[in-house]
Amino acid sequence: MIKKNRKDNHKLDESKFYLEELRKFFWCQLTILKGLWNAKLKGRAEEIKIVLGSSCCTGWAIYELGGDYERYYTEMMMLARSFIEKIINFCYVMVCDETEYRKFLLHPLYRAYHQMEKSKYAGDVKLGIKFLGRHLIKNNLKVSEALSLFSESDPRLNWSDKNLDQKVAVIKEKTNINIGIFLMNTLTIYSNASEALHGSLYGCSFHTGAYDPTINTSEGKEIEINLIKNTALLYVQLGFMIHEVVKYVVMDIMKDTKLLDLVKGSQENEKKAVSIMKALFGFASIAKTK
Repeated sequence: MIKKNRKDNHKLDESKFYLEELRKFFWCQLTILKGLWNAKLKGRAEEIKIVLGSSCCTGWAIYELGGDYERYYTEMMMLARSFIEKIINFCYVMVCDETEYRKFLLHPLYRAYHQMEKSKYAGDVKLGIKFLGRHLIKNNLKVSEALSLFSESDPRLNWSDKNLDQKVAVIKEKTNINIGIFLMNTLTIYSNASEALHGSLYGCSFHTGAYDPTINTSEGKEIEINLIKNTALLYVQLGFMIHEVVKYVVMDIMKDTKLLDLVKGSQENEKKAVSIMKALFGFASIAKTK
């Protein structure tokens, strides 16, 4: 029994080592994405590069929380959902029609206008917020255009009528991006992240494996190995998504050889990550069958 425990502990330590290596991989991919953000881009990519910068910030928040993944895994998942949406929106806006693009640009003004006067009911209780000068803002030509595109009375409209899957379908049709990783991310991360975001019982506890019939929840090491595996997948899937957007912007939009080092660096990172994943999942599967 002592020998077995030592062996299991060794495998657990190795798994944690590989997980930290994949966390470093994710940091490297974020650094490459920041390099793309810092570059002078073309057309729409330059106009909305704030989306890339925001994606970097979300990614670094995930990275920081990963230092204590056992405590913050569900929070990492919630941020991963945001990261996925930002990257998909960026790629979609690169190829959508002009009307849709204009709505993307003006939606913040529509939202800001409605933020200046709003109210809520809960039973017989009402709370309202109103800022002075709201009526003056309508004189702004861009605000007026934004309200004409959306609504002056309804504050809840999204900038696009398309859902995430429909946006990915457009990306597939109009670009060379490998959308497989996009679909994988929405399939494996999005619903769990939504549950965590909305505070359901499942969302507060799915990371413990309590509802996974394949996990023996009475065995602590099995739960920990499963969490390591899921955290590793999170880093790799988001890191691979970064590679797709970097490759797309550099090779299809920019066509700039000066930025090819970003793509090459990302490709090398991917190869190393795949090698680490093979080793990690070997240990994870062994630990799970013991």
